[in-house]
Amino acid sequence: MANELIKNILQRLPAALTLVICIFGVLYLQNIFLILGLLVATGFLLIKEWLLLSETKIDLKQIIFFIILVLFSIVYTKDFLDIFLFIITSFWLIYSFCLVFKKSSSLLSFDNNYLGFFLVLGFVYGLIYLIVFLEFDNINKFFVLFVILFNTVLADVGAYLVGSSIGKTPLFPEISPNKTIEGLLGGVGFVVIFLSIIYFYNLISFNLALASLISLPFAFIGDYFESHLKRDKSIKDSGSLIPGHGGIWDRLDSHIAVVPIFILLTKLMS
Repeated sequence: MANELIKNILQRLPAALTLVICIFGVLYLQNIFLILGLLVATGFLLIKEWLLLSETKIDLKQIIFFIILVLFSIVYTKDFLDIFLFIITSFWLIYSFCLVFKKSSSLLSFDNNYLGFFLVLGFVYGLIYLIVFLEFDNINKFFVLFVILFNTVLADVGAYLVGSSIGKTPLFPEISPNKTIEGLLGGVGFVVIFLSIIYFYNLISFNLALASLISLPFAFIGDYFESHLKRDKSIKDSGSLIPGHGGIWDRLDSHIAVVPIFILLTKLMS
């Protein structure tokens, strides 16, 4: 077990370090246009990967749906994004209840291209809202962006390390038998320690720390959501773009759920 864990870590490490260095570099430059360009590129890759997995061919109605959501965000900007963040947060709350009570729907599928557009735009719009519209007293918004991304990565790493080492109790075995309660608690523990440290040194406010903790469970919800979709497709990874990690959905599934919820909570608490 230990040898397999070390092997998996070494396999994932090069790509993970490359991504971390790139993200740190972009955040260090604090160039809004560079970050927005990166967000658009990431959104494009997420949609492309979704469509490659989908057995539903793209049609004119789907294209119009996507264009309308983009145009509304341009024309109505902040007002539209406020509504969109609320809607997508509602979606993740509803899915959470469906997960707990073991309810499913044919709409939750890689074949539902409308769902793919909706989720990707929720992730992208959440980060755009942070960069363009949110301001924090004595806290750099780029550091807040780092905290969002790092929390989710830390939860994933903690869950993987603890779950692989001592995990024995599957949380939702019918969806992902390898993910355990022990892993979930390990991931939460890692994030709590990190948030406690940066809050102790006054690097974030109490409201931001609280928003981080409230939105944290959705990192695991997003992970289970993608596992659910992959299980229905009988595939292990969403793609092969990132060596050792799979596709871009495999890497960002937790972020896609956490980001809009964290942003909405932060806005409501400000």
